[in-house]
Amino acid sequence: NSNGIDVRADLDVLQNLREIEFVILEEPRLSELNEHLWQAQGWDILLFSGHGRCDLGEGRIHLNSQEWIAVAELRHSLKKAIKRGLQIAIFNSCEGTDLALKLADLSIPYTIVMREAVPDLIAQVFLKYLLLSFAETKSLVLAIREARQKLTGWEGEFICASWLPLIFQNPTT
Repeated sequence: NSNGIDVRADLDVLQNLREIEFVILEEPRLSELNEHLWQAQGWDILLFSGHGRCDLGEGRIHLNSQEWIAVAELRHSLKKAIKRGLQIAIFNSCEGTDLALKLADLSIPYTIVMREAVPDLIAQVFLKYLLLSFAETKSLVLAIREARQKLTGWEGEFICASWLPLIFQNPTT
């Protein structure tokens, strides 16, 4: 659900990267997202840009105007996508720590989330910094570090902006 945020900015960043293929699901229903994850062949990254929240220790994302879903609702389809090569899940949304903890059970190698509520502009800028750095063949961990360092330039307007992004690396992968 993109109500009140500009997810087009994230799309613009993706479209300006070279040598990538991407599939866009705009405000999908749960069934549509599940279907795409089951069918995913060689997807390296899953990127969610939108609203997120934590409800009673359960991280949720707002797929569309009617559906808030938890990772548990995607468990089987995500497992299938991971078996087929999914390496990174990025949730460019608020309050993603609980999402990352649930994804750890699925053995996804890397999960990137925002620890708390994130201003829309900071979410956009972070994703841009992250993807541009990662596209320069930096490792994901170095790209995250560089993106967070660049966010310090925004801390005059958005206190602690550089502390919002978190990366979880699964130690078993």
